[in-house]
Amino acid sequence: MRYLFVFFGLIPFVVFAQTPAALVSRLKDAPESEKVKLFLQISRAYAANQPDSAVHYAGLGIQLAGKHKDEQGRALLLLELGNINAQHGHTGLARKFFNEGLGIFRSLHDAEGIARAYDALGLLEGNEEDTPSATTDLGRAMNYYRDSRDSAGVLETYAGLGRVYEEKGDNEKALSYYLRTLALYEQHKDKPEAYFALMEAIGNLYVKKGDHVSALRYLGEGIKNSSKPGSRDTEVYLLDEEGAVYQEEGQQGKALQTYKQALAAAKMYNQPEEQAQALIHIAALLRAQDAAGSLGDLKTALAIAQKLQQPQLEARIYDAMAGVYRQEKNYKDAMDALEEQHRLLDSLLRADTAKDIAALDSSYVLERSQEQVGHLQKVDRQERGELYIGLVVLIAVIAIALLLWFYLRKIRSLNQELAASNRVKDTLFSVIGHDLKGPAGSAAQLFELMETEDFTQEEIRAMITDLRKQTTASLELLQALFEWGKAQLQGVKVKPSDFNPKTVTDRCLRLLSQQAAQKNIRMTSHIADGLLVHADPDHVELIIRNLLANAVKFSHEGGTIGLEAAQAPGKAEVVFMVRDSGIGISQAQQAVFLTGNLEVNFGTRKEKGSGLGLLLVKDFVKANHGRIWLESREGQGTTFFVALPAA
Repeated sequence: MRYLFVFFGLIPFVVFAQTPAALVSRLKDAPESEKVKLFLQISRAYAANQPDSAVHYAGLGIQLAGKHKDEQGRALLLLELGNINAQHGHTGLARKFFNEGLGIFRSLHDAEGIARAYDALGLLEGNEEDTPSATTDLGRAMNYYRDSRDSAGVLETYAGLGRVYEEKGDNEKALSYYLRTLALYEQHKDKPEAYFALMEAIGNLYVKKGDHVSALRYLGEGIKNSSKPGSRDTEVYLLDEEGAVYQEEGQQGKALQTYKQALAAAKMYNQPEEQAQALIHIAALLRAQDAAGSLGDLKTALAIAQKLQQPQLEARIYDAMAGVYRQEKNYKDAMDALEEQHRLLDSLLRADTAKDIAALDSSYVLERSQEQVGHLQKVDRQERGELYIGLVVLIAVIAIALLLWFYLRKIRSLNQELAASNRVKDTLFSVIGHDLKGPAGSAAQLFELMETEDFTQEEIRAMITDLRKQTTASLELLQALFEWGKAQLQGVKVKPSDFNPKTVTDRCLRLLSQQAAQKNIRMTSHIADGLLVHADPDHVELIIRNLLANAVKFSHEGGTIGLEAAQAPGKAEVVFMVRDSGIGISQAQQAVFLTGNLEVNFGTRKEKGSGLGLLLVKDFVKANHGRIWLESREGQGTTFFVALPAA
């Protein structure tokens, strides 16, 4: 479905007119009295795609509303914070913000605000499948809307109740509420966008009931209304739904005709994303009888998706192309398409995870800030009331304030430890989700192909080579995850001693000699005589081993790798250098390395790395009071430098 049901609950809050950048530019010249409302509009504009920015601007609005004692503005911003967190899955924070907003609206006796807060809580509980609480809160919202004769609010709440019952699986009750909503919409001459979402929802419920005739009737009515001026952007989506119903009924000819109508409408109204969606549907129907035509449509859709920079749509197209290639027994192109699909899905998951973590961190910071401000305000009021009491009371207040300061300091320290632990957990889950999922998914695809298709010996050997690469990458990643996670959670424990590094470097070279030989890479070593390093020998071995492994991974066939160590002139440091003649590192990637972020790259044989190895290296160098830096040019190789204290 093109429309999310939660749209019904956000009808009063949608911003249609301006982009976030245009709204932000208005802040500079806006009167102080309008800035709270402007912050609210900016936050809503950012909510879907940049939740951390949405939280930031909502927080600024709340501060300004508090300064001007604008309680209604503050309550509306709290509801918006709840909507942002609900949209991105942070239900606990969402409920907290909704309840805070509800409390303020109650103190203001603002019936419309109270109804909105109950509406938001009901939709949140519906998403959590807490149907009794959801229907109770939505019923309260309905009562407030009726008392204030707010027909738009009543309409919105009916739609919300329909969604709650649909989530529960009670399709009859859901349909009943959706039809009540439709009856209210039919009293309006001009149909808003939510009307077409409703027609689509009703059509889908009839499909679930197996009543395709009724489904087509409601979808057809929506298409008819969408063809009127001002509503044309909805016509394509409803045609897509109608085509899906025909396809489910087995009427392939009618489905194909409907999808072609959707394609023509998308072209007419200049809707490129919808053109791509229609081409995907048409390609799926043509796949059996015209594979070449199906591939042509998919390639046209892919070009549109790439131009729009829509990786999710690209991944869907690559999956469809892989199916056509498999049907034609073109397994090489099928595997290429599947690998590209996995790459795109991995990038989407990384982006979504980073976005959600940023939004959650911003929300927690704002929540703690509000709690501290509220607490300090309470203390300030108490102190002003006690100024008229004698010296004994003043001393008691000072003592209480000191105890409170120590308590807050302890709480802040515990919060920092908890935040650090959460970051470690988030990073571990993120890497496991991104980098273990890819090799495992590719291996599963290879096993499925090997099980179901006939291959030549050469093809089987090629697949086994791919499987070896994927399992090796997974094993290396698990080892790095174990070492990095242990270091983050338990701390890096250093046992320094004075030792000659040659024994350690020789052992690292032996361990990696077979890996280098597979790529015909020559490794050389020059360790100055009489060197003594003051550091943990195990840590130095891990540092050198990881840097050499990286050099092998990113070196070309037949390349060279040099390992050197010497006393730094005029300094009490021993400098290790690991030099390769591989693909090099761009200036942008070097900047990323300095920030400490994870960066996934591929070696010259498509060996996949997670970036954890370099994170470990940096942590262990720092723990041993050393320094690390690099010099690199793309295409000319990379040199890593590690300086450690001399004995």
